[in-house]
Amino acid sequence: MTVDDWIAGKIGLPRGEKLSRPALEAWQLARLRETIALTLAHSSFYREKFEGCSIDSLEDLASLPFTTPEELAEQGPRMVCAPASAVSRIVTLQQTSGTTGAPKRVWFTEADQELMIDYIHHGLPVMTGPDDVFLVLMPCERPGSVGDLVAIGVERIGSRAVRTGPIPPDGSRDDEILALMRSTGVTTGLATAPTAARLALKSATDPVIKNNMRTILLSAQYISDADRAAIETAWGCDVYEHYGMTEMGLGGAMACAARDGYHPREADLLFEIIDPDTGKVAPDGAYGEIVFTTLTRQAMPLIRYRTGDISRWLPGDCACGSVLKRLDRVSDRAERKNY
Repeated sequence: MTVDDWIAGKIGLPRGEKLSRPALEAWQLARLRETIALTLAHSSFYREKFEGCSIDSLEDLASLPFTTPEELAEQGPRMVCAPASAVSRIVTLQQTSGTTGAPKRVWFTEADQELMIDYIHHGLPVMTGPDDVFLVLMPCERPGSVGDLVAIGVERIGSRAVRTGPIPPDGSRDDEILALMRSTGVTTGLATAPTAARLALKSATDPVIKNNMRTILLSAQYISDADRAAIETAWGCDVYEHYGMTEMGLGGAMACAARDGYHPREADLLFEIIDPDTGKVAPDGAYGEIVFTTLTRQAMPLIRYRTGDISRWLPGDCACGSVLKRLDRVSDRAERKNY
């Protein structure tokens, strides 16, 4: 099943009917209106912010005010739309170094977290399958953490998940992890680009690891050309990239088999590219700030949330045949700690 087939089923198209932009955009508009109705009913923050606003088309989204990270930090509890009894996890995001102020907190229900598991289940078969051993080098100790959700998702595919959690950047656990990769026969995994590049360089002459590694998914931090090239050269594997953040529900957009840009999770998230100075929607192909709106979140819907990250829509059709849009690689801005 392709990602397009998964989304076609998710938005209720009849079995066998191909996903199309008109069908997807009709779903997005319906979910957008439901999300706004949810926030108006349950969020005092958005009730004040959207007074007098109405949505009759996707283009009308541009008339709504933005939600900023500062507002999330200061007004977060007023954005919550689910009762406390339905909230299964609250993630605290500390401010980046050099800044002050309250941390951001993001609320999730179990259904919100299931959206991420389902995304992994249907998005990662492009790079992993039932015969793979998947190394999870992301936080996975707590239920609902990003590594835990990814591990559950790849296990649904049939892969074996090996959970280690993140490792220190000083390399003090690298030998331990490389030994684990040899003993368990790791063939793929999830890591930040710097971590994967460091491990790849240290094991470039290890025939067991090099022969086993088929693919690797990079996420959570900026992915430099140097790190990507180091991994591809040392391990001889295909590198896939993912863009996401906790505020999105972790999963945002991921590379397909063509590995030419990232396809967004368009049934659950509505992305815009805006001019960061004027706030106006940028023309397709023009670089600007990524803004997103959640379409299916229950606990904490976010409307036109400004990420501070820079990218653009890639022109033309993807070689993989998907009708989903393609987000270009995200430019290096201030270091983000989204997981």
